[in-house]
Amino acid sequence: MNGETKDSLLDTIRSLLPEMSSAERKIALFVLDEPKKALHYNVVELSRHSSSSSAAVVRFCKRIGVSGYNGFKLLLAKDVYKDEEEKFLPDLDLESKTPAERAIHEVVDYSRKSLGDLPRTLDPAALEAAAVQIHGSSMTALFGVAASGIVASDFHQKLIRIGLPASYTFDSHVQITSACSLRAKDVAFIISYSGETDVMLEIARQAKARRASVITLTMEGNNRLRGYADIALLIPASERVYRRGAETSRLTQLTVIDILYRIIVSRDLETAIEAIERSMEATHRTRRAK
Repeated sequence: MNGETKDSLLDTIRSLLPEMSSAERKIALFVLDEPKKALHYNVVELSRHSSSSSAAVVRFCKRIGVSGYNGFKLLLAKDVYKDEEEKFLPDLDLESKTPAERAIHEVVDYSRKSLGDLPRTLDPAALEAAAVQIHGSSMTALFGVAASGIVASDFHQKLIRIGLPASYTFDSHVQITSACSLRAKDVAFIISYSGETDVMLEIARQAKARRASVITLTMEGNNRLRGYADIALLIPASERVYRRGAETSRLTQLTVIDILYRIIVSRDLETAIEAIERSMEATHRTRRAK
């Protein structure tokens, strides 16, 4: 928006309602009532759903001080998803009723690009240091919510499968409680794509206060969570994100976990294999018992 106003886009739209034409006002009221729906519409769709016209949408964007429709969607996304775990931005190429073949190619291409960028952001020395900390810790506590929680759960299962003490729960309040009981020889492994999630920041503060080692997995760039890290693991920042952002960040996070797991296992391969075989044997026994 022009003038670098501190108001959110939705606040700006509300304040400008009295100055808008009838057609612009229809668009504004629809955006205010259904911001998430508006975020996924192209110009034609927004004009249709707001009973206006494509020309009115263009005039509406100028009225609220944004440079084009894409600029409008970017600012609207920041408002819509400002309290989410991941900082979503709209996929500006996304359209309604995307054909399956196109969806396949787009998702695969986007995932391939995201993984292709990973060697640029991931520091081998940081991975080695993280593996040493986890392998030598009294216990590794995993922390993460939403899509990052799925990644934390996956790492938890991997660690206990090779006989390393680890803990995880999906309940964010229990995660904070767990962080409050960490000890100096423990590791807090905190996963947050944005690095700005309030729950994860509180967990990091508690972990540091108890002198536990803190390993973070966040997107590249500056973020508050990274400031607490003894070891920071970084993934590429997605440039344009609708729900696709969670998909690609989860994919790259899981890939980092797979890499880290391989390094940890290789440090004591024989012991790890024995632990895996024991867990597989026990699991198969329970299946046969059924």
